[in-house]
Amino acid sequence: MSQTENKTIKILWTGGWDSTYRIIELSRRPVNIQPIYVYGDGRISENYERTAMQKILSELKNLKETKATFLPINFIKKSSIPLYQEITDAYNLIKSETNLGSQHEWLARLAYVYPGMEIGTESGSPETSRIIATIYKYGEIIKEVDGDCYILDPKKSSKEVMLVLGNFKFPIIDKTELEMKRNIEMWGYKEVMKNIWFCHTPFYGKPCGLCHPCEVKIQSGMEFLLPKSALKRFKRKNVTLYKLIYKLERIINKTMIFKLQ
Repeated sequence: MSQTENKTIKILWTGGWDSTYRIIELSRRPVNIQPIYVYGDGRISENYERTAMQKILSELKNLKETKATFLPINFIKKSSIPLYQEITDAYNLIKSETNLGSQHEWLARLAYVYPGMEIGTESGSPETSRIIATIYKYGEIIKEVDGDCYILDPKKSSKEVMLVLGNFKFPIIDKTELEMKRNIEMWGYKEVMKNIWFCHTPFYGKPCGLCHPCEVKIQSGMEFLLPKSALKRFKRKNVTLYKLIYKLERIINKTMIFKLQ
């Protein structure tokens, strides 16, 4: 039996590119995968993310390449994450110097409950990634001894960054989005990846092509993830008239979502 066989791996899953890439990577190994999903922060895309995850799981379970066992998704309400003042104080100190996103405060508290939880932070530089900037400023990462993830080096990292990021594992921090795309194509999971969700402002149930995550996907060569209508919006977004049309579309879209809730 290999060192990783039957090992249970906890992973924060959003239904987006990075975490789904890791889910696919792990699905090819004889491990138990425990997805963790946080809900209840008012995201418009929440229902789309849940649908995406169910589609992805359904397809992966039917592939002959899948060797992993998928445990039921652990759905956690954001407001139920225990409060830890020491973690909050550490986050506030780091935020004052790095502007680290507010989600990392409650994610740090979540990771305190689930130590060793994997998080999908891809390769980047301090100029392009606040979490990378935080790691560079307050500590260092090292490869874990018994796995393929990176972790913070407790000997070379400050107490504050250990409180905020020290309970995470970083499985893809050495991979760029382009490298992940190449692996997905080489492994034959492109169709599975089409089910992911990343858009912040969906229009009639599909990616809008105009929010920041949609822009990033298009600009990084992953147009295949968006419908043709979204690509047309992206190409025309700088036209003043179309900006007005888009604003109207968003108002209509939000009204429809409100009525469905």
